[in-house]
Amino acid sequence: MSKSKIVAMVALIAFAMGIFLVDDALAGERHKTRSVTHNVKWNPINVPDEQGHVIASLENKGIVTNLEGKAFCDGWLVEFQALWESNPKMDIGAGYGYWGGTDRDGDKVYARWEAKKVKGDPHSRGTLTIIKGTGKWEGIQGRHTFVGTVVAPGEQYADQDWDIELPRR
Repeated sequence: MSKSKIVAMVALIAFAMGIFLVDDALAGERHKTRSVTHNVKWNPINVPDEQGHVIASLENKGIVTNLEGKAFCDGWLVEFQALWESNPKMDIGAGYGYWGGTDRDGDKVYARWEAKKVKGDPHSRGTLTIIKGTGKWEGIQGRHTFVGTVVAPGEQYADQDWDIELPRR
């Protein structure tokens, strides 16, 4: 076999491998979503320093809508567990916890979040970082920033700006 045929064959194999590897690469996407949740558990412990100061464990459940009409997170059931410290009289709060989203097929995405509520701002603001996914979401990476709004005791919504990396299959 001539050198030119060997070089051409090696180039063809390298090209095919490159296509295969690029096809399985991660694709960056941005999404805007809104979650609406309600408290299913709220277990406050009073801190004796100031009236209204509490540390609480909580669990919320709700649903997410993709505001751009995309499939990611649209109609997903969500739940999160958290530890939250707040003093409504001082207009402050801070916390962290874990988030789980379940799509219509039962596949899941898990994440960790943290947030703060500062004096004078009616919203809590924070970030969420994806830990892992199952099923079609296995290998997902990413994070989002969010702005949370309490609309009534135990009822809230949060607007999220996602930046995710979806594994191509």
